[in-house]
Amino acid sequence: MMSIRRQWMTVLLLSVVLSVVINSIMFGLLINRTFIDYSTENYDTHVSQLEAFSQQVLLDNGYSQQQINMQLESHLSDPIKTIKLYDQNGNLLGSVSTTSMPMMGGMMGRMTNTQAEEVDTRKIMANGTEIGELYITRYSAIRDSQEARKFMVSLAYSGFISLGLVFALIFVIGLFISRRMSRDLRLTAQQAIDIDLGNPGEIPKSRVKEIRTIQHSLDTLNARLKMKQTSRKKLIDELVHQTRTPLTILKTHLEGFQDGILDLTPEEIGVCESQIEHLTAIISNMSNMIDAQKELDPVNFEAVEISQLIKQIIGGLKIQFEKKDVELKLLNHQKLTLTTDRYKLSQVIYNLLTNAYKFTASGGKVRLHYFSQDNTLTLVVEDTGNGIAAADKDKIFDVYFRGENARDIPGDGIGLYVVNENLEKIGGKIEVESTPGKGSKFVMHLPLDIEALTNAD
Repeated sequence: MMSIRRQWMTVLLLSVVLSVVINSIMFGLLINRTFIDYSTENYDTHVSQLEAFSQQVLLDNGYSQQQINMQLESHLSDPIKTIKLYDQNGNLLGSVSTTSMPMMGGMMGRMTNTQAEEVDTRKIMANGTEIGELYITRYSAIRDSQEARKFMVSLAYSGFISLGLVFALIFVIGLFISRRMSRDLRLTAQQAIDIDLGNPGEIPKSRVKEIRTIQHSLDTLNARLKMKQTSRKKLIDELVHQTRTPLTILKTHLEGFQDGILDLTPEEIGVCESQIEHLTAIISNMSNMIDAQKELDPVNFEAVEISQLIKQIIGGLKIQFEKKDVELKLLNHQKLTLTTDRYKLSQVIYNLLTNAYKFTASGGKVRLHYFSQDNTLTLVVEDTGNGIAAADKDKIFDVYFRGENARDIPGDGIGLYVVNENLEKIGGKIEVESTPGKGSKFVMHLPLDIEALTNAD
């Protein structure tokens, strides 16, 4: 199995070799045709000049054989090999050949003596009368001439040199590009592995568009996984936090029964049963987390009598407050029914009361009261505890936030976050007023009839 780098280099080099070879062949054919045309034209020129000179020699008897041969030798240009001039009586006036010349015959003549030859016969005329004959021996084809062959060899040699240079240059460039691409791909593969192992890190972004798109997709996937993990952790922490209150209430009641502080009355048994129901609801929500596509923590609206609910909650917490010497009291007992999620509203009140319990010193007070107006229930929880710093008031409902006044108090920053989340789910909202060192007041507003409010909207 070939790597991308090797495949890239193979395809690149093959493409370059093929393109250079094709280009060289086409370019060579074009140049060769031009050269052949030039050689043919040059040959015709020499023949015309030889005919003119021959006519002059035949009409003027003043030329010696040596002079004639010297003039004829000047026309021994490739592809012409031999030139002979005869008069009308068949007497040889001049004869020259490339084999008789040391430079052309000795070195070049041996290279071409096996090539096919042809003889062109030209009749020399004067006033319509034949006065002699000119015999020109040449290569049978211009392309077979000595110069043509030298030219083709030189052209092929140049082509091979060009191919070698281009091949070397492309190899270096291809190696550089393939190294960069393979490096980017290795880093991208490592990025995917790191995300899979849960330990992603930053990598240089590739300049290759396709690889950069993959890297961006991996970054997006990593961000979504982080969000999903954070959301899942937040939900788990929230549910773990929610189990503490009913477990603490059950523990304190069992200790109260054991120490004789509480009597095993139907009312106290009802408090314990209520906490067990809360635990059952929490466990049901935990099972929902297994299915990622299932809606977590669904809202179940029902008619709830607020006075009874608050009394039940206070009954479960009173032993804790009494042990710490913090007074917990509901200021009014008006019967008032609203449509809401019993479990979520109970969790809101539990969290606000346990939060007040943690931040209120011995001898302090926690008060609850409520009233209705214009289809809205207003529920107030006040304490005489540490209070909240002005800089922290806008952050106290953020998950895992711990204010300056909470550094030495156990907690995980989940309680008020759950309060705000639950109120939003059941159509409520919350406000906070606080003075550091004097206490805090949390004011909740909830619709009495959530269906009527929804229809109105």
